[in-house]
Amino acid sequence: MSIDLLFPNITDANAAELERFGDILKKVWPMKAKHRDHLRYDIKDMSRSLTSERSERRLDYMTDAKFLSPYLCYFLPWNLYRMSRLFTGMELDIPDNGEIVDIGSGPLTAVIALWMSRPHLRERKLNFTCMDLSAKAMQAGLSLFKAMAGDDTKWRIKTAKASFTDQIKRKADLIIAANAFNELDWSGRTSRPQAEKLTRHLIKSTKESGRILIVETGVRLSGRIISEVRTQMLEQGFNPLAPCPHVGTCPMPATGKGAPWCHFNFSVKGAPKWLQMLSAEAELQKEGVSLNFLYLSRKGGKDWGAVRTISEPFDLHGGKAQYACSDRGLTLVDYGLRHRPLYPGQTIVPDWPDKPKVDVKSGALILTFKEQPAKKQ
Repeated sequence: MSIDLLFPNITDANAAELERFGDILKKVWPMKAKHRDHLRYDIKDMSRSLTSERSERRLDYMTDAKFLSPYLCYFLPWNLYRMSRLFTGMELDIPDNGEIVDIGSGPLTAVIALWMSRPHLRERKLNFTCMDLSAKAMQAGLSLFKAMAGDDTKWRIKTAKASFTDQIKRKADLIIAANAFNELDWSGRTSRPQAEKLTRHLIKSTKESGRILIVETGVRLSGRIISEVRTQMLEQGFNPLAPCPHVGTCPMPATGKGAPWCHFNFSVKGAPKWLQMLSAEAELQKEGVSLNFLYLSRKGGKDWGAVRTISEPFDLHGGKAQYACSDRGLTLVDYGLRHRPLYPGQTIVPDWPDKPKVDVKSGALILTFKEQPAKKQ
């Protein structure tokens, strides 16, 4: 039986904030009629630049005015939805007067998503330092946040034009790097030294009790980035809180063609109607979204042998199965004909056989799913 869920449906209140965000955008970032009519094409062009043409994109592309409107109107709200789903299912108990650093902040995506999804934090005095190369994107994000949170918000936000490894003056309770590290070049021999450099910087900038959260968009490249950073984090004394249920070698490192990578897909239930309509206009409709992430601290989480489901369920021998992660490596959960598969991100208390069978196709250990009493993580 499932014992937790990383990506619960967003609350009604959170969904209402996402819906309201459409009206806030119109007030904070108004567009002339001709620009609004052309927005669908700008979104499609930017989508290509972020995917198939990414090698031609400058690192500071968000400083370019032509990218800002499609990003704010389409990519930002979809990222707010993704992060709302993630933040809702995470343990995020930031202390009063806490220090949060948002690296590669862009239009303050993580800050706005945190405000939307974790209302218990709104009454705390929190100090945010947002860092990005695009001052204009951060200013737009700050205006959007103020319009949403109000002038009397207890959150204090400072912006700084800075790169990922520029000095952080005050050590953080939480460092967030969301949709940031994929902007760097991870080809060839640059991957490991780059991960080492980023990791050293993040750990040095974190309080003894602090945490680090890295979020990416769920593609294979970001899976490789997350796995490489995870390796360096473990070597330098930081351990996973989520999603990893263990501190062993990552069984989904995205190395090599066809190799699995750790990412999670979930539905767009609760996404605002205005955003889905705009997506349809741009011919970029979504039935689901994906992300990958890594949440760490020095202490890490409890390593008690849990199995974390990762992939979408698929057909196997007339029943259903699902790839998962465990301290034994890549795992294939076999639900057979009787059991309903779990959602990606849920965990299982395993009942391993003495000699598990091995899936010929993937090399994963096969775990037969059995109903069991819930156990807290």
